[in-house]
Amino acid sequence: MVDGDTVDVDTGDRIRFIGIDTPERGECGYTQSTANMRALVEGKVVVLTPGAVDDVDRYGRLLRYVDVDGLDSGLAQIAAGLAIARYDSRDGYGRHPREDIYVATDDATPAFTCG
Repeated sequence: MVDGDTVDVDTGDRIRFIGIDTPERGECGYTQSTANMRALVEGKVVVLTPGAVDDVDRYGRLLRYVDVDGLDSGLAQIAAGLAIARYDSRDGYGRHPREDIYVATDDATPAFTCG
């Protein structure tokens, strides 16, 4: 587990989730988003699905949707208020297939707040 939107998989690849952004280390919500993603995917068999315009990002990470047991873990992060819908056609990165549901879920979900 790297953080709430990036994971390492058994193949040795680093995966950056398509269409979401979570807080970075030291930012409000980092610990919660990372813990939530850990609970969703760590130690489980995941399905990695391409869908971004580019296959890898500028850091060499594969861009993928990460599904586990039929659950879109990126969408689950948004629905929990621990990620925002980002890096999509609104930001100049190109439209991705799940963009509409990500944006709608983000719009309907209050963001996590720190005390």
